[in-house]
Amino acid sequence: MLAFVFRRSAVCLAVAASLGMSLPPSVFAQLAPSVVSVPAGVQQVQTVEGITEYRLPNGLKVLLAPDPADERVTVNITYLVGSRHEGYGETGMAHLLEHLKFKGTPTTLDPKAEFRKRGFDFNGTTNTDRTNYYATFRSNQESLNWYLGWQADSMVNSFIAKKDLDSEMTVVRNEYEQSESNPVQALVARMLGTAYLWHNYGKSTIGAKADIENVDIANLQAFYKRYYRPDNATLIVAGKFDPAVTLATIQSAFGPIAKPAAAIPKTYTVDPVQDGERSVVVRRPAPVQLIAASYHVPPALHPDAAAISVLGNVLSDAPSGRLHKALVEAKLAQGVFAVPFNRTEASTYFFGAALAPTDDAEARSKIVLDIVENLAKNPITAEEFERAKTKLVRATELAFANAAAVANGAISTEVFGDWRAVFVSRDRLKAVTLADVNRVASTYFKRENRTFGTLIPTDKPDRSPEPKLADLSAYMSGFALKAEGESSVAFDFSLPNLERVAVLHTTPGGIKTAVINKPVRGDVVTANFNLKFGDVESLKGQQAAAQFAASLLTHGTSRMTRQQITDAFNALGAKVSFGLGTEGGTVSLVSKKADFAKAFELMAHVLKHATLPDSEFAEVQAAWLRGIEGAMKDPSTQAENDWARYGNPFPQDDVRHAHTLETWLAIGKALRVSDARAFYKRFYGAQNAQFSVIGPVEPAQMQAMVTKEFDGWKAAASYARVPRPLTPLVPIRKTYDTPDKANASIDSRLKVPLKAYDDEAFSLQLATRMFGGGPGSRLWDRMREKDGLTYGASASFSPSIREANADFSMDVDVNPASLSRAEAVLKEELATSLDKGFTQAELDKAKAQLLADRLRGRSGDGFALGQANFQLEYGFAWTLALANDAKFQAVSLEQANAAWRKFIVPSQVAWALFRDPTKAK
Repeated sequence: MLAFVFRRSAVCLAVAASLGMSLPPSVFAQLAPSVVSVPAGVQQVQTVEGITEYRLPNGLKVLLAPDPADERVTVNITYLVGSRHEGYGETGMAHLLEHLKFKGTPTTLDPKAEFRKRGFDFNGTTNTDRTNYYATFRSNQESLNWYLGWQADSMVNSFIAKKDLDSEMTVVRNEYEQSESNPVQALVARMLGTAYLWHNYGKSTIGAKADIENVDIANLQAFYKRYYRPDNATLIVAGKFDPAVTLATIQSAFGPIAKPAAAIPKTYTVDPVQDGERSVVVRRPAPVQLIAASYHVPPALHPDAAAISVLGNVLSDAPSGRLHKALVEAKLAQGVFAVPFNRTEASTYFFGAALAPTDDAEARSKIVLDIVENLAKNPITAEEFERAKTKLVRATELAFANAAAVANGAISTEVFGDWRAVFVSRDRLKAVTLADVNRVASTYFKRENRTFGTLIPTDKPDRSPEPKLADLSAYMSGFALKAEGESSVAFDFSLPNLERVAVLHTTPGGIKTAVINKPVRGDVVTANFNLKFGDVESLKGQQAAAQFAASLLTHGTSRMTRQQITDAFNALGAKVSFGLGTEGGTVSLVSKKADFAKAFELMAHVLKHATLPDSEFAEVQAAWLRGIEGAMKDPSTQAENDWARYGNPFPQDDVRHAHTLETWLAIGKALRVSDARAFYKRFYGAQNAQFSVIGPVEPAQMQAMVTKEFDGWKAAASYARVPRPLTPLVPIRKTYDTPDKANASIDSRLKVPLKAYDDEAFSLQLATRMFGGGPGSRLWDRMREKDGLTYGASASFSPSIREANADFSMDVDVNPASLSRAEAVLKEELATSLDKGFTQAELDKAKAQLLADRLRGRSGDGFALGQANFQLEYGFAWTLALANDAKFQAVSLEQANAAWRKFIVPSQVAWALFRDPTKAK
């Protein structure tokens, strides 16, 4: 199964959906192994669906996945070490080591600076079973060679020094505090700690605060030497690269590293069978109540995993899921969820619901447990099974159209035991039966295996099977693997070429269209349909009605129920998203070419013939009101709402007004379904729409399709874009109490009278990057690298394209006790930058980083479709971005400093501080 990857053993269950699906057919280019020159000593092991495995004499496993259709290359090295491998007092050590590895080696003192110089998008992540490091960059053999060399160097030569640990410990502690501030993450962490008695899966990956603060550098260095070795690592290179040259580089860089004589330590702890239900309660301020039940299930690579995924979808999917119908549809909950924690060893599966703070949690808990734990009496039906399986299988067909997803999936299953299992998991999902689903339901989801309730003694506990490690040979047996996968076709994503191949057209009804006909792996077609509603006068007082109309679009039409709409899209394997609101929005549609016409026709039917049913309105309204009532009881949410509203000058009925939570509650209670229908009837129409599509499609066919379905669909209200002129922000310093939050934060805002393409905007953009634009900026270097005050401090400049109305902001998260210090340092750095200005070296670095970032993003179908959307909306030259590249490069140091001093005026800044007053003393 694709890993449900999480970093700190926590996930936002209130919004999570059931995951764990496998992937469909591979998309990597076909690679004939015989054409790759294999260096002496390197063993070519096997090729499966375009991914070829090699093995170096020192044990390093190498996976090469060339994809000529991508202008980028991604390198990922994964070490089989995570929080599962930590000993007593060592929690968080694997994650700390991930941070320290970026502190350099004797030959590369500042790797992050080297990454930025080369335009890398890079990071490292840690979870329970592994630690990985990756970088994505524009395809370039020199950059690839350098990065492979650095990875080899850092495998054995990283400093792991005491001075770096002292500064980075506080940064990691700030990460811990941010996690602890999230009540949902806290609940999940406590539940996992209760579910596991001995296994380290019950401990957070980020570690205990005491362990983070007191880790011994000698122990950390020993941990590094124990697990960072070639025979404990898998290196994958995916994207556009020369396999032969790259393999030779890998052998040259990693080959000299000796395989240590000592064996890699193996974990062997297995929790006993759970012998009764367990419970945990967390009491914290929060906008919602959560009820959740977790159950022990087998490892990710277990034959039952596919059936469990289907079962989770049957229970939680909307609108057909049993939990959804019993709770959300009955207006007893805001939402339901089913979340798998896929692991190498025995895993867990969560079910639950999000409730309003005043709801009767006990009564709703009984409903959840009755549904989940009585499936033997109420087995899954054939209709439920086919619906869920069809959705998951069709979704995998789209997922495997993304080469990066296949590579990530292979890495995930390699962590679980074998990278080839990503393809077996795909086939196991297709092979799962109704009998399998009902069997796993009664095997694992039972009272004695639950962490949720109260202990109830029983003479004859009904226990689940003894947990065992995955039997890989049994798991892999019976499934044929093939070397060939779907091929990719190279495409020129340069802006001049996009301008050449894109076909622009306006239908007789005034709809602007842009069609890019190009081969796409898997024959996938992606389209955006943008609608525009009303004007500043006609939209007065329509915010709630517009949101309810948008929410109810897919809940029923003149000839289809909500369930029929959902089933129809699933049967077509189409992924559709209706992102509409008060002023319009975008409907996105992704489908295979063979089904696109039908999917487009279905989307058009939903848009044009929605009925906004009474019963569905009541369900949406009940969930809306419960959500607002919950938010009103949470001080943090109230504080965020108040700060977001600060400086908003528009009257309450204006579409640009920001409401209080209390006002939203009153509006929501007063709203009627007739209001939503009136908005739909008056504002929904396509005469000002824009349609863009990319894939193996013919422009004339797409234009005819849009004309047929939408040219006659017109809104009664005329359209004019709602202007958003600059309104000065009165400087202020506001302090908000956010009780029981483990971290504090500073947020500041300033209005700037610039448009995006003004000359001074280019200068200010570069100045902002030098001041607070991530790694290497002044805020980052001072507040994270030097003082260790925060996990991240940043500044941003966001100008509008149409109006001289830009936002400048500065943000930082800190330990509450460091709040005053952080505020002083932030203001000190701001004053210093204004007084002394930036240096030429800083400007040169900012230009190089910015250009690298811009170039890295100019590849892929998403980029091409975005350019088409931009062209339809603004009508600028296709090569505008190239001209802007030149404008950024032309900015002088004097211009950057002048813009910074002209527009960034400390006395005009509005400040907000969020903290628990008892912890900030």
